[in-house]
Amino acid sequence: MSHKLDANELDSLELDGVGVVCPGMAVEHPMFGFGKVEAIYKFIKSDDITIRINFEEHGSKALAPEYANLSIPKVKKGIFGKLFGGSK
Repeated sequence: MSHKLDANELDSLELDGVGVVCPGMAVEHPMFGFGKVEAIYKFIKSDDITIRINFEEHGSKALAPEYANLSIPKVKKGIFGKLFGGSK
């Protein structure tokens, strides 16, 4: 018996404190670390939304976005930041 996911895949999602998130985007989670958004689903029957993220060290996880506490990773300043006045 095959199981069909009763959900629609969304192109993007607005998250409080983060902004617009879409598949392929890098995110950070306080416990799972860095990851990339794989997909965003809105379930047909319940209208619940799930965001699937593939974390570097913890694999793929499906999270409820309102409880996920995601953030956009901070850009680390490399040699160019140091050379061109990026650090004090």
